[in-house]
Amino acid sequence: MRIIVIGAGPAGSTAAETAARLGAEVVLVEKKMEIGSPVQCGGFIPEASELRDLLPDAVLPETLVGIPERCILNRTKVQRLYAPSGRSAEFPVAGRCVDRRSFDRHLAHRAARAGAQLIVGTEADVCGGSIRLKGRREGIIDADAVIGADGPSSKVARAIGAVQRDEPGICLEYEMVGVDIDRDAAEMYFGERWAPGGYAWIIPLGGDVANVGVGVRRSYIQGKMDLAAILRRFVEEHPHAGELLRNGETVAVMRGIVPAGGMPDLIQRGKFLLAGDAAGHVMATSGGGVPLAMVAGRIAGEVASAPGNLQIYTQRIERELGGPLGGSVMIRRIVDRAMRSDRSIEMIFSLLDPMTMKDIQRGRLPAPLEKLRSLLTV
Repeated sequence: MRIIVIGAGPAGSTAAETAARLGAEVVLVEKKMEIGSPVQCGGFIPEASELRDLLPDAVLPETLVGIPERCILNRTKVQRLYAPSGRSAEFPVAGRCVDRRSFDRHLAHRAARAGAQLIVGTEADVCGGSIRLKGRREGIIDADAVIGADGPSSKVARAIGAVQRDEPGICLEYEMVGVDIDRDAAEMYFGERWAPGGYAWIIPLGGDVANVGVGVRRSYIQGKMDLAAILRRFVEEHPHAGELLRNGETVAVMRGIVPAGGMPDLIQRGKFLLAGDAAGHVMATSGGGVPLAMVAGRIAGEVASAPGNLQIYTQRIERELGGPLGGSVMIRRIVDRAMRSDRSIEMIFSLLDPMTMKDIQRGRLPAPLEKLRSLLTV
């Protein structure tokens, strides 16, 4: 049984390790020369106890439960949300702020040690039922199964006709040093001026270092989109965040796409499976994707390495991840109405207590859906 995994991020490396440990011959292909770089996300991963509550039906990979201490830069205790007016609400969330370069390499090392062949600096294209390699390695290779974990612009997804359902988020992030922040809090900021159609964030990495970014959607921006100007405005002019960040210096700039519109209708066709960002395995309410990607990677590795019917992959994903994913997409589509108006965002902060906000971010809608819909159409 030969399996090709395309993409050595959290989903791909988890899939490769899982399949290799189950006895499959695994080839893990990564287009980057350096796994984990450039970084494309904030690096916030909830603690295992939070993840069990977030994903109650999922079997969490060992590598997600027990992240090595060397990969953890900071631990947070609360999540704090800021309305456009500056009012805040917070709720307890035990979180790990990880060094994604170190973490992604750790996962790839585990896959290699489990027996996966790792090929870096090499593009992988779908060529009929085969995979064509270009770069440091050249040639065509065949496999019994192909796992596409190649990100939000997945070539594998395009090849099998999988289309993302909704508009993705576009993110820009600075790593800043010399900031004066609350090291115990991961913060999210909302408002038309600061992050149209999304939110801005400050994720403390320990000491005076933080990841500071914005995620927006193009349809919420009038005129030309200048993401750098939006982030610069947040850093320099936000009444609260600007004070925390004004003495900071930017030491790295990171960009990314977040496919937070839910899974496409198709995540498996023939011998091809999609996992992680390539399959929209992202919480639509927060943009968080690493835990879901790793669960999906584990499932993909298990299904691909077992002789039989690959069609069970979709069923397995739905059973373990379908509830939170579907709930988060439903909530996002309701809250989308509010994102076009600071007044509506303020209404949400006025009407919802912090623990209800936490439930909503986890894809749960405790109040009747009709009630929230009516509130957000005022």
